[in-house]
Amino acid sequence: MMRRFLLFYLACFLSNIVPAQQVEWSNMERFRNRTSYNRIIGSNEHGYYVLRGKSFQLRSKVIIERYRETMGMDFSKKLPNQRGVALIDAFVISDGLVLWKSRFNYDSEKLELFVEALDPDAEKKGPELIVAIAQPRNYNDDGDFYVKENKAKTHYVVLFTEKAPKGKSYLNVQVYNRRFERISARREAMDYEEKEFQIEQVLVDTLGNAFVLTSGINPEWDRGTPERVGVHLFGLSNMGVWYDYYLNFADTYLNSPIMAFDELNHRLIVGALYSFKSRNLSAGTMDFVINRQDYSLIHHDLVPFGHDFIHDIAGERVAEEGGELQDFIIRDMLVRSDGGYILFGEEFSISQQSYTYYVNGIAQVSSRSVYTYGKIFVLSVDSKGANEWAKVISKGQSSVNDYGYYSSFAICKKKDQIHILFNDKLKGNGGVLNYTLNNDNTLEEEMLFGNQSAYISIVPTESRQLDANTLLIPTSKDRKFAFVKITF
Repeated sequence: MMRRFLLFYLACFLSNIVPAQQVEWSNMERFRNRTSYNRIIGSNEHGYYVLRGKSFQLRSKVIIERYRETMGMDFSKKLPNQRGVALIDAFVISDGLVLWKSRFNYDSEKLELFVEALDPDAEKKGPELIVAIAQPRNYNDDGDFYVKENKAKTHYVVLFTEKAPKGKSYLNVQVYNRRFERISARREAMDYEEKEFQIEQVLVDTLGNAFVLTSGINPEWDRGTPERVGVHLFGLSNMGVWYDYYLNFADTYLNSPIMAFDELNHRLIVGALYSFKSRNLSAGTMDFVINRQDYSLIHHDLVPFGHDFIHDIAGERVAEEGGELQDFIIRDMLVRSDGGYILFGEEFSISQQSYTYYVNGIAQVSSRSVYTYGKIFVLSVDSKGANEWAKVISKGQSSVNDYGYYSSFAICKKKDQIHILFNDKLKGNGGVLNYTLNNDNTLEEEMLFGNQSAYISIVPTESRQLDANTLLIPTSKDRKFAFVKITF
C-alpha cells in the first residue's frame, strides 16, 4: 500500500515539473569586428539561414550562413551578385531564398527594385525579376525601398518614396503575391517635407490588404506642439481602396506607435504612448482599433497608466502627483485570443557626451553617444481598451558608441508562457536573466548560463523566434561569437 502511494505521489510530482530549457550552441569563432551584425532571416527543412556583415544595415558585402538543427554550420559564403547593388531584404521559402535588391540603371537613370531567387545552398537560380522602378530624388539617391512579408508567406508589400512638388514626397505602396505579381498599388502625395517622415511599421495580411504606420513632421504646427509630429495609419485594400486614419488628438503627444493583427476577431490594433507635456514623456497608452473587413473604426481612446504602475517605476511621489514617465518606448505587441493585447516596452535614451583627450600635449575635444536602457514594462489591455494589469522588471544597461548592441531584451512568445531575456549587467557575472510570464500573470525569474565558467552576453535585438518554442540568438561567449538555440 505504501509503495503504491509513493509511486502515485512521485508521478504527480514529476507531472508538475516544468522541463528545463534545451540549449544548443554553434561553433565559436573570433569576432570579425568589434561587433558582428547579424540578421536571422528564417528556416526551412534545410536549416536556419543567417545574414552577416560589417554594416548595421547589411546592404552590401553580406555573407550568408546556414546552420543545421543541431547548430552545426553547413556553409558560409558571400551572397551572389553584390557589386553595384544594395540588399533590401531576404526571405526564406520552402525551396530556397528570395533576395530583394536595388540598383541604379545608368541607361534609364532610374532606381530598380528586383527579385533574385536562390536555391537551398544559396546559389542563384533563374533570371532576376524587376518589380518596381523609382525616380531618384537627386544624383546620389540610392533609394529607400522597404519590403515586408507576412508570416504565412503569401504576400509582400513594397514601400518607397519619390520627390513631389514643393519639396513634398510621394509614398508608393505596392502589394505582390508569392509569384511576385502585383495585385494593388497606390501613389499618394504626403503633406510632409522631403525625408521628414518615417515608416514605423508595415503589415500585410493573407488577403493582400496592406497597412502602413507612419509619423511625420507637420510644418504648419510650431515646434513643441502636440501635433507637430503627426501619426497616420494608411490602409490599402486588395481592391485598391486607400484609407487614411489620423491618430493624434489635439492636446496629446504620441510616441512609439506599434500595430498588430487580431486574426480571430478580424481587427487591426494600434498602440502608442501619449503625453500631455512632451514626446519624451508618457501618461498612458493610446488604443486604436479598426475592423479589417470594412475598415470601420471600432474605438480610439486614451488609457492612462494606473497608480501602482507609475509607483513601481517612478516612486510614490510621482504617482501621487499624477506625473508622467520619462524616456519609455514600446518594443513589441502580443494580441491574445480574447481580443486583448499585451505591450512590451522599456526605458530608453541616447545622450551625447563631450570629453577631452590629449595628443602630443595638445587638447582635443570629441563626443560619444551613450545608450541607456532601463526598466522593462509589460501592460495588458482588454478587448475594450481598458487596463487589466501591469508588470515592471528591473533592468539597467548602459554602453557607449555601440548602438546598444548587448542591451534591450528578447521575447519568446509561447501559447501558455512568454519568456523575456536580457543580459544581467547589474550583477556583472555574465549571466542572462529569463523572466517567465505565466497564464495566471505571475512572473518567475531564473538565471540562464549564470553558473557556467564562460562569460556570456546575448544580442537581444538580433534574436528571432523560429517556431512556437524556439529562440535563436547571437551571443558573445568568452569574447568569441556563437549562436545559441534555446528551446523552451
